[in-house]
Amino acid sequence: MSEKMSIREAAQLLSVSDQAVHKRIRSGSLSAEKLNGRWFVDAASVQAALGRPPRRGRPLSGETYMLMNGPYEAMEFSYRESDGSFAPGKVRDALRAPLGTVTRNGRGRADGLRQWWDHRSIPESRSGMDEKLRRLGLDDPSQIPFRNLGLSLSDQYWVCPVSQEVNWEDVNYFRNPFGDSRQGWDEWLGEVGLSSPDNTSEGVLPKRWLCEGPLRILLKGHVPWTDQQVFNERVATLLHGRLLREGEYVSYEVVNLGKLGVASSCSCFVGEREEYVPFNLVAESEGKRPGETAYDNVVRLCRQLGIAEKETERFLSKMIVCDGIMANTDRHLRNFGLIRDIDNLSWRFAPLFDTGNSLWYDKDEGEVARGDYSYASRPFDARPNRQLMYASTLDWLDLSSLDGFPDEACEVLEEGNLSRWRLEYLREGIERRIAAVAELCG
Repeated sequence: MSEKMSIREAAQLLSVSDQAVHKRIRSGSLSAEKLNGRWFVDAASVQAALGRPPRRGRPLSGETYMLMNGPYEAMEFSYRESDGSFAPGKVRDALRAPLGTVTRNGRGRADGLRQWWDHRSIPESRSGMDEKLRRLGLDDPSQIPFRNLGLSLSDQYWVCPVSQEVNWEDVNYFRNPFGDSRQGWDEWLGEVGLSSPDNTSEGVLPKRWLCEGPLRILLKGHVPWTDQQVFNERVATLLHGRLLREGEYVSYEVVNLGKLGVASSCSCFVGEREEYVPFNLVAESEGKRPGETAYDNVVRLCRQLGIAEKETERFLSKMIVCDGIMANTDRHLRNFGLIRDIDNLSWRFAPLFDTGNSLWYDKDEGEVARGDYSYASRPFDARPNRQLMYASTLDWLDLSSLDGFPDEACEVLEEGNLSRWRLEYLREGIERRIAAVAELCG
């Protein structure tokens, strides 16, 4: 077998977007194969492409849009569907544009727009995406959000064709109904391509937004080989309820979807005048100083946004301790962040969410039998107990509130398809993680 590389590696070598690489694969100009849901490009075909001089093309042309933040105009741009190219135009309101899309001197960034839009799109690796694209007659998932003006339930951004007059009050999903109730649908990608917030639900796991009266509810599935991620979200909710205050975490329930199996269910945590800003956008827009730890970088950047250092340290301590007990492997910089008011541009911390990839859900039976409790923590140190040391503020932590939690957690977990041996393994693992936290308190 010839040497392979990832889509991202090929894109970097060719100095093009990930979408452009996918398009070249479809056109046959790059050789690739799909393994376990991911595309891998033949390194020789990439090298051959590097040896070909770039074609001279026409100047960028396409539909012209106004990037909006709720009712506010942020930036003009044009988009060419044939190759996923963005060309920024006049910046109307740099402060209300997505972080990373405007330079320090107030000019739009084409690469920033493309990267922001990529994260607004469903990844191609999500199950069923290839077939959905075929049905829609599209080449790439990044084209789908234009079907619903890029509207989301995570923020107030949307794109308005300059040739049309559209009011945000008439189209946003916070005020206006969409889709169907949880009765009557039978596929996770059913609303993709229609006027639905499902078009902008990033992440590999299957997801579906429901509109039930005034409520906006997100359903999230799990990986094919285990449903533990769904029950982990409920366990995390019970833990957060013991340690945190209301509003500091997202509450999850487990729902049965019949032939689709179980899913976690939570209400939208963003208000209709707010936007969720994942911390990676904050970090990428400001950068990291030489020798600065990831933890110190978060504290400094929050201070620059007007959040007091003590408030940041307290939030991070709560996140680190809760993730430490849950053995969370997935608290990367997109899985925690800030909420910004789109009117006065004030900032606050987003509640903790997305703890499904925890409690050793991906350990195989051999690792369970050996009592292997190793895992890599994020985002400040891959060593779990070293990361716990970054929890500098513990006056909020009452260890007695954790009494009985391992039993309560296992009562939830045994509702899934876990063996008795795995449940005993998980009970001991949770007890070990609580003991590690207790050591912090002396």
